Amino acid sequence: MLRNLRNTIITACVGIMLTACGGGSSGSSSGPDVTGTGGEPVAITMDNAELTAAMVADVALGDGVFGALSGINIPTVPGATGAIATGAAKISRSSQLWATVSDTVQCAESGMVDIDVTISDPLQPTEGDIFALQFSQCDEGLGVVTHGGMIMTITALEGDLESEQFLLGVRMELSAFQVTEGGETSGANGTVTITIDSRTPPLTTITVSTSALATSSEGTAEAVSNMTVTISEDQSTFPAAISVQTSFTVDSPRIGGAVTVTTSLAMQSSGEEYPYVGELRITGAGNSSIVMIALDANRVRLEIDVNGDGALDETIETTWDELMALSS
Repeated sequence: MLRNLRNTIITACVGIMLTACGGGSSGSSSGPDVTGTGGEPVAITMDNAELTAAMVADVALGDGVFGALSGINIPTVPGATGAIATGAAKISRSSQLWATVSDTVQCAESGMVDIDVTISDPLQPTEGDIFALQFSQCDEGLGVVTHGGMIMTITALEGDLESEQFLLGVRMELSAFQVTEGGETSGANGTVTITIDSRTPPLTTITVSTSALATSSEGTAEAVSNMTVTISEDQSTFPAAISVQTSFTVDSPRIGGAVTVTTSLAMQSSGEEYPYVGELRITGAGNSSIVMIALDANRVRLEIDVNGDGALDETIETTWDELMALSS
């Protein structure tokens, strides 16, 4: 699970950097608000506790953040990688390389992608390079149609990308970004900053942050704010040892408002398994709370305090699979 997240991010970011391209700006935005239900804290009750815990786990363990960030696999959206590769190839074959280049790439089946590139050095990626994509109903024949704006800016770059020992920072701005698959449309508005540090192997650290990111799926708008997720992967063992620490606020009409999440004990897992140790604290209105405790890679316990007096009102033990199924 977390390995899939890591591979997706690294493949997307490094793939874009290796094109030696950057970009300009995308079109106007309209899409999900960054206000979910208005940001008002919701009291945790026995009726919403399990769903709240499931939504928090979905974000904290990565899938929620990078899935539209609750349904779109942003870095590997069909059309995005194709447009980047095609646009970069056209630009690199130009008789002259300019600091700013624009191009339009036709998608395989229908639609197009407008590409705006702004770079400092045409021979290599550089901090400050910008790569902008404006999708117009782009259909690459893979059952997915992409629409809206994505701007990626290199915010930090050190080391050697080809040796896989590097520091890479990318800011991803999503503007009315939408993906339609199987008749269902998911969208996202907001900015996410991603930093990948693999300069001290066998350790790789990924930090993801956003001040406000709004998503929508099947007509439901949700928001994540003040979020930081730090994922560390140690490849000196097999499977790799994963550690996750996070804090954020998630606001959703599905639970009736917003809750705040902090890490009491780093979530640790082995390879793609669920965490076998770790604690997250979820706080709602009136200091109501859930402490989510990983018992092992299969089971998780929820310690619920609905009136905020510090005493447990209910304890629920379930499997990770059963909990995560509630958030889908």
